Amino acid sequence: MERWFKGVKCVATSSNDTECSKAVRAENTAITDPDDDATTSSSTVLKTKKKGKRKYDESYISFGFVDSNDSPFCMLCNKLLPNSSMAPTKLRRHLETVHPESEDKNKEFCVRKKKLLLESRKTMMHVTQTINEKATEAPYLVSYRIAKAGEAHTIAENLIKPCVLDITKCMLDEKSAKHLSTVPLLNDIVSR
Repeated sequence: MERWFKGVKCVATSSNDTECSKAVRAENTAITDPDDDATTSSSTVLKTKKKGKRKYDESYISFGFVDSNDSPFCMLCNKLLPNSSMAPTKLRRHLETVHPESEDKNKEFCVRKKKLLLESRKTMMHVTQTINEKATEAPYLVSYRIAKAGEAHTIAENLIKPCVLDITKCMLDEKSAKHLSTVPLLNDIVSR
């Protein structure tokens, strides 16, 4: 609180101004701070208001939005809006302009939609995590078999991976072959 009471002097720049008051115009005065030696004209001083981030409020679910890392996420169109859009009027405007058919839906509809969204996120995270773990484990299993057979570690990238991709394309489909192509069998990984 004491920083607001530090001495700030108004220095008159014209000769007929003798006292400093609120009635003195900004063009005729200069502000000096006792801690700062520089004198600046008050007309050039800009007030910069720091904008704070808006916080998610549970009432925004009635507009069809859930919180996603301090940004509103529309459950109806799966669109992530910027934090500056996290105002009730902007969320309502998005609902009215982009989703006019869902404007009259009640809060229970949005709660059900949120529950379905969270379940699908869990499922997606589980599936991708499982695939990534398996894709990380597979090169080590291949390198173990190569070491057990006493072959050179370069055989994995040059021979085994192309053969596995060909077999997968022939027996299964192209999608499965793309999954298998993500498995790294590079010389650096297998040789470790």
